[in-house]
Amino acid sequence: MALSISAPTSSPFLPAPRQVGRWSSSPSSLKPAGFSLRRPVVVARAAAGNAPSSPAGAVVTELDVVSSFSEIVPDTVVFDDFERFAPTAATVSSSLLLGIAGLPDTKFKSAIDTALVDGECNTMEKPGDRMSCYLTKALGNVGAELALQVPGRVSTEIDARLAYDTQGIVQRVHELLQIYNEHDIPSERLLFKIPATWQGIEASRLLESEGTQTHLTFVYSFAQAAAAAQAGASVVQIFVGRIRVNLPCSVFITSR
Repeated sequence: MALSISAPTSSPFLPAPRQVGRWSSSPSSLKPAGFSLRRPVVVARAAAGNAPSSPAGAVVTELDVVSSFSEIVPDTVVFDDFERFAPTAATVSSSLLLGIAGLPDTKFKSAIDTALVDGECNTMEKPGDRMSCYLTKALGNVGAELALQVPGRVSTEIDARLAYDTQGIVQRVHELLQIYNEHDIPSERLLFKIPATWQGIEASRLLESEGTQTHLTFVYSFAQAAAAAQAGASVVQIFVGRIRVNLPCSVFITSR
């Protein structure tokens, strides 16, 4: 489970300005806050002034604490409850495409089928290039459909095989931008989900300098989070569960 941390905007239904979560491991007056999407019985300890007000004796969960200073965006889409529990933002990934392909009747299935008959992809001689082309087209097509369903931003996953290739990441983002442009989806509605390797962070810096919003993921350490913030990433996705396993010491989270 992962959380994307960004400071709340005046409206949760509008694309947010560039915001990142900042980490500090130095001692301070802040109390450590743990994060989980479960509803535990244990009372969460929040940073002073950030905890939501509640009646005496009421249980304040970790999710309540996170919600008090940041918008919560699920990193998934439940198609059966899409209208009942409509998300404000969405993420398009290879695992999401797999889930769509396994469902017989969804409004997004045709977006994948269109990618699989794309003429540009079918002319490629190498099977690996064809598969990468199909994946890119499918991600862009499904992302465009999701952008019509959610009021916030749509984050599109970049192929993890490009995690150590800065120029490859930049080129793939440009290809996805072209697909979104063909669907008349403005770049302000888009994020691009990039692994937070050093090469990925450098790609984020280059893309942000062009005005393209990036979403750095697989952040497990202070060094990664600090480098992502310095690169100007629009969203830093912190893998809370792994941090709890790998960093037994207290970690503090604040928003800029």
